[in-house]
Amino acid sequence: MKNSLIFLLLITILVHCKPAILDDQALLSYADNADPDLIKRHIAILADDSLRGRLPGTPEYDIAMMYVEDQYQSMGIKPLGNKDGNSYLQPMTFRKSIIDESSSYLILNNQDTAQVGVEYFFLGNSSSPEIEFEGELVIAGYGIDATQFGYNDFENLEVKDKIVLVYNGGPDALPATERAHFSNSNTKIQTLSEKGALGIIFTTFPEGRGSFKGNYDRYSKGGIVSVKMPDGEYAGRSNYGNMKFGGYFDWEFIRKITANDVDLILEKYLQGEVTQPKNNISLKGKVVNNFSEFESSNVVGVLEGTELKNEYVIHTAHLDHVGVGTPVNGDSIYNGAHDNASGISAMLEIARLYSELPSKPKRSVIFAAVTAEEMGLLGSMYLAENPVVPSESIVANVNTDMPTMVGPLVSVEPLGAEQSSIMKIVERSTSLLGLKIDEDHLPEEVRFVRSDNYSFVKAGIPALRMKFGIQTEDSPTGLDSAISHMMSQIYHKPSDELGESFNFEGAKTYVELQFMNSYLINTSEARPTWNEHSFFKRFEK
Repeated sequence: MKNSLIFLLLITILVHCKPAILDDQALLSYADNADPDLIKRHIAILADDSLRGRLPGTPEYDIAMMYVEDQYQSMGIKPLGNKDGNSYLQPMTFRKSIIDESSSYLILNNQDTAQVGVEYFFLGNSSSPEIEFEGELVIAGYGIDATQFGYNDFENLEVKDKIVLVYNGGPDALPATERAHFSNSNTKIQTLSEKGALGIIFTTFPEGRGSFKGNYDRYSKGGIVSVKMPDGEYAGRSNYGNMKFGGYFDWEFIRKITANDVDLILEKYLQGEVTQPKNNISLKGKVVNNFSEFESSNVVGVLEGTELKNEYVIHTAHLDHVGVGTPVNGDSIYNGAHDNASGISAMLEIARLYSELPSKPKRSVIFAAVTAEEMGLLGSMYLAENPVVPSESIVANVNTDMPTMVGPLVSVEPLGAEQSSIMKIVERSTSLLGLKIDEDHLPEEVRFVRSDNYSFVKAGIPALRMKFGIQTEDSPTGLDSAISHMMSQIYHKPSDELGESFNFEGAKTYVELQFMNSYLINTSEARPTWNEHSFFKRFEK
């Protein structure tokens, strides 16, 4: 009798531990509980003028962190900022590097001093307060070694101990997601560091992406920020590996120093031939950095699962924006409503849906409002490389960065999903919601590597960044103009405020979709896997 009672007790415990998983129709019905009014309320609070653009290291960013903490606490989401589980905050130290232009210089062919801010500028270096260099300049096209895709700018070019000029962007010959990876400036820095280059110089050719003046204005005033890792080294855009320095040249300056060869060099390069200027170009210079440091934190919480509670789906959205800047029509507060109060709001609403499930999910769910995304994905880089839980226990990252909530959601662009089994999940959830799947309509914007999902990809974790597509009910490109308007007139401007550019029915559908994607990943028997021939499988650990 005693043994029978023990057996019945064990069965009862097992039944209660095993979650009741929602089938597709029940999941669709439950996801419909996403509340557009709550989404709007979160955005209104986080994008209010009083938060002054949520710049990390400011009291206003701290207020935003406290708001997210309060939301987590109200939902029963436990702290996971440290291993003791007694704080939501994962703190870190940042170093800003700004060039001391009065003490730095660049000399061409031992005779001509270049004009800073007009012809060239140096990029901050977090590791070296002062360096001197001298070397020969070579041009390496986009600076990409993608041999596995039949594309290699270094096949017939020696760059060891050379100063290497590279064009911003990447070639159309590469698939969109892989192009995004190879176009990333950090990838180019790593490639040239491994090849033994002395330094890297970026440039934008005519009609290319970016501008000399825009970049100079940004970096000369704001510098470059890196994050201090547990080993004491600084990681980020101002870490040049084995190279001494980085910089930027104006295209007209390159025309001048190459005696106008560069236009023909570019023309031949775009036709598949890497050539060099007829004249040798030697450069020497001095780079002096001024450093300042500040503190900021990720806000991390966890909702515990049941039978696989030691495995985790991690949701990310960046909490920061760019603060107060150059006034536009008298307004200097860059509120960041779309970028990325909307993404934080979506994540918080997904967290609420998880917290109110009738039965706990199979796996645990981490929610991370990350810092310093605008400074180079630094908060997510730190989190991905230093998670509080074992890295191998994180099965997937679901990212909600600037969904672009500008209309009804009819189609979606699941950036990066095609690289892993997550694409099958997306196909299932979009089918249930009656949504269509589009390819990335802006491959030149390399959006896959410009948000926090990329930090987890580089840590070997399959990731999904979901964006609005451009279809409407009556047009395959009906939302294109609204998205283009948002990107050109609102994105990273004081006009990125809560207003008419938002469509909250579309926002509701977006939250439903991302919750369903997360839930289906969470409750699947198998964890997501990289596709066998995915380029990104190489990061798997």
